[in-house]
Amino acid sequence: MAATRKNDRLFSSMLSSHANVLLVDPHKRIVVYWFVLIPLSIVHDLIPLPESYFSNKGNVLNQHFVKLSWAWTLLVTTLFIALTSYVYTLTNTSAVLKHLSRLLVGTGIWFVFTSIFDAVLHYTGSCTDPEYTDKRTCVKAGFTWDGFDISGHAFLLSFCALLITSELSVLKTWDRIQETLEENNEERGVSKKKKDKRRNEVLNENKDDRETSLELYYRLLPVISLLFGVLSALTILWEFMLMTTAIYFHTISHKLVGLACGTLSWYLTYGRWYKNAFPGLPGDGPLHKGLKRGRHIL
Repeated sequence: MAATRKNDRLFSSMLSSHANVLLVDPHKRIVVYWFVLIPLSIVHDLIPLPESYFSNKGNVLNQHFVKLSWAWTLLVTTLFIALTSYVYTLTNTSAVLKHLSRLLVGTGIWFVFTSIFDAVLHYTGSCTDPEYTDKRTCVKAGFTWDGFDISGHAFLLSFCALLITSELSVLKTWDRIQETLEENNEERGVSKKKKDKRRNEVLNENKDDRETSLELYYRLLPVISLLFGVLSALTILWEFMLMTTAIYFHTISHKLVGLACGTLSWYLTYGRWYKNAFPGLPGDGPLHKGLKRGRHIL
């Protein structure tokens, strides 16, 4: 048992180390997105590029991943948030639901912006055959609908990548959560001083939850590590496809507006809103407060 726990601690430490290396701060990612997308978009507009596998909209990555990018992001991130928050909120179900509500906000952002993009394209465009006044019937008949086609890919791929890296940030201190839970489960975690009577009562009150969280921590570690790998792979894929969008599709104005919507959506939620109000940032909870104070939960 001791050997197993020692291996788990080592694995947890490695997970946090990898997270710190791979999870570049979202603010820095935004800067990179803009500095890479703008010149690539200019190249696309000025220089005819030879066709490639990725310039074909029918490629496998585009059809099965990019077009379903929000579904993929939502599915895997929901599992990740549910499992990790169940540990760092000390198995508080209502707190877990609170953390999951960030994905409801994200879904609302996805729905609103994609609807706006469709409306803008419809009202600013027209069919190459004047007989058709509706985009859907125009395209179905084999004609082209010309309008201001804001890049949904630039919007959604940037937003998904930033959202994932923000949610994964809880793993940067995942090894310290284990240390905190173990330290607080020891007898020395309860002070004998009379002036600490209230703290003792609270610690005893949460004893079962802390023990359950520690057990879940070790039991879920392999699953959480797997989800970290999947979400990291999705982030790399979304960022790669964002670059291919910059190189092969849309005009520069379409892509810049799309990227602005994606990065601004992240900034207004994770960068501003969640810092000050419900539902809070990833990792918010008693363990998060404990880590800020030292290594004690309360």
